[in-house]
Amino acid sequence: FLVKLKIMDYSLLLGIHDVGRAEREEEEGEEVSNEEEQEAENGLAPGATVGSYGTSPEGIAGYMSSCKPLGPGEFDPYVDVYAVGSCSGAPQREVYFMGLIDVLTQYDTKKKAAHAAKTVKHGAGAEISTVHPEQYAKRFRDFISNIFA
Repeated sequence: FLVKLKIMDYSLLLGIHDVGRAEREEEEGEEVSNEEEQEAENGLAPGATVGSYGTSPEGIAGYMSSCKPLGPGEFDPYVDVYAVGSCSGAPQREVYFMGLIDVLTQYDTKKKAAHAAKTVKHGAGAEISTVHPEQYAKRFRDFISNIFA
């Protein structure tokens, strides 16, 4: 698809969510929340909750407030379409998010000129960044294959 559009210079973005760490942070947050409730009962004003949003029915706030909260390591496959959980026998629970970024660089006249100049300077066999979209796609697929093999 990207080759047909003559796109190059894209990258793989990989995010790793550590479920165990999220659970620990959630427990710590609950402890702080319990302390705030006790302060409120004692007549002290509770602090503002980080990440609290309005519940207007419009937009994302309405959608988010209508959904059941998910625990650490859980995700909604209809919303988090790029999320993949680690296998059950993995040493630690993780959720992986993958996506392609920087997909707007076209192999146009400017890139062709840069490719020609770098080829003259470094030689035809050199690994240079400005390459034809077909060559870039092959290099990208090879890289992905080496990482996930």
